[in-house]
Amino acid sequence: MEQLPHDRSTAQVCSVEAPDGEDYAIPDLMVLPDVLMDDDGWLVSPDDVDCVVEVVSPGNAANDTKVKPSLYARWRIPLYLIIDPRNATTRLYWDPKGGEYQARHDAGFGTDVVLPEPLKDVRIDTSVFPRYGG
Repeated sequence: MEQLPHDRSTAQVCSVEAPDGEDYAIPDLMVLPDVLMDDDGWLVSPDDVDCVVEVVSPGNAANDTKVKPSLYARWRIPLYLIIDPRNATTRLYWDPKGGEYQARHDAGFGTDVVLPEPLKDVRIDTSVFPRYGG
């Protein structure tokens, strides 16, 4: 694990393992309970994940915007935030049931994203997010 500058948090490269153990996904950012940070494994159960974040890739946008919402909902990950620098927007999904997220909220950069449970009231300032090409 690597110590992040100016913070007591740690960063670790890890992936979310499918519930059946047959696949995994590598999100750009994942929020996990602190107790898991001491684990040396690189695969994390989706039951332990509070939130995944993806920054839309200019060359593979469909993966982040079409494939992964369905995947993460099927794996019952509570929160999925998509940051899209192509058009300066965010999309937050939550409440996964029956393989689909039941709720979503879209906003433009400059509007705070306020997360629901399990990260209730965490605010993300999107005004500092850069756009691709500018």
